[in-house]
Amino acid sequence: MVYRFDPETVDLATLRRELESRCGAFVAGDVVGRTVLRDAVVTALACSMLDAERLVDTMVGRGFLRRETSTDGPPGWRVSMG
Repeated sequence: MVYRFDPETVDLATLRRELESRCGAFVAGDVVGRTVLRDAVVTALACSMLDAERLVDTMVGRGFLRRETSTDGPPGWRVSMG
């Protein structure tokens, strides 16, 4: 039997909490930070990089991850909802 990953079954709120636990509340860097998040999804879900990238895209689109920029700090990704 072949294991087939189904991204539709992933609870994004639970995945966001897992990412916060693994990566912290804020991940610095536009591209590097997003790569860190993608790699953490691969590790957490044992899925492909492509599936992980799609899940990160979905999480951004639905507000579970937010890109942040400021004048006094590095740009990056807000993982924490609080």
